[in-house]
Amino acid sequence: MKEVVQEQWFDQIPERPRTLLILALDLYQREVAQGTELSDYSFLVFPAAKAYEGFLKHYFFTQGLIAKRTYEGKRFRIGRALNPDIHPKGRDEYWLYDDVSKKCGAELATELWDTWLVCRNQVFHYFPLKDSSLQLEHAQQKLEKILSAIRIAILCNQ
Repeated sequence: MKEVVQEQWFDQIPERPRTLLILALDLYQREVAQGTELSDYSFLVFPAAKAYEGFLKHYFFTQGLIAKRTYEGKRFRIGRALNPDIHPKGRDEYWLYDDVSKKCGAELATELWDTWLVCRNQVFHYFPLKDSSLQLEHAQQKLEKILSAIRIAILCNQ
C-alpha cells in the first residue's frame, strides 16, 4: 500500500495532509511487520482521516467552493457540507454536495460523503450499541478508501 506515495497524483496533496497520510501508512506497515494482534486498530486511521479533512477543505477552497475566510476558519464542517440528506431548508452556502456533483459528477460527491461517513465519523465516534473497533484488515480498507477518494477528486480536475 505504501507504493501509493510514488504515484504522481499523490504529490498534488497539500503538504500537511500528505505528511499525515504517510504517517498512517507507516503506522500500518509497522503493525503488519510486528504481527501482534491488538483489539482495535482505529489509531491507524486517525491520521488519514485528519488528512482527509485537510485535503477536502483545501480541495473545496481551490475549486472556488469556499472562501479563504471559510477555509481558514474554525466553523466550517465537512460532514454538514457533504451530507446529501440535509433538508432543503438547511442547505445554505456551506452545503456543497450539489456543487461537487456539478463539477465532477454525483459519483464523486457520493464517494466523498461515504468516505467521510465510514472512515471518519464511524471511526472517531463512540456508539454505545455498536462495537466500532477495527481489525487490521478493516483499518487497511479504510486507509485505501481515503486514498481512493482523494485520488478520484484530484484526477477529476485534471
